[in-house]
Amino acid sequence: MRKLWIVLLMGLLVTGCGTGNQVSNNNNQENGGAGIVAGEMAASMTEKSPLVFQYEVKNQTEQEVTLEFTSSQRYDYSVEKKDGKEIFLFSSVASFLQALGEEKVKQGETLSYDIDLHELSLDKGEYVLSVWMTPKEGKKFKVTKEFSVE
Repeated sequence: MRKLWIVLLMGLLVTGCGTGNQVSNNNNQENGGAGIVAGEMAASMTEKSPLVFQYEVKNQTEQEVTLEFTSSQRYDYSVEKKDGKEIFLFSSVASFLQALGEEKVKQGETLSYDIDLHELSLDKGEYVLSVWMTPKEGKKFKVTKEFSVE
């Protein structure tokens, strides 16, 4: 009888641990063999007018994606001279609420943010704008775009 209980407990232990593929709820969007992913979260940036850019992150996966944040900040950006010298970092001059938050992006939906660089009073020259999301974990969806001021 004791051997039967040991075999039964071992069977339950092995079954409970499992080794099958599971979908993670941490939204890192890794394909762990749990199905085919149509795409991924894709970031892009367009110049809408001189010194006004639109940063977008589109959900091209087959499931809703939740991005978790540690503050009210959702994105950050920097402006560098062409030689790599940083001349502006948005998060260094902005204030954010210290409250947990999240953005849920359904399949096919897009998060969109406008970035207006007119207030920087940039001198004539060549620059690089880098924009990225600021989630607590996971991919940052960084996009970089060169632009010039004439």
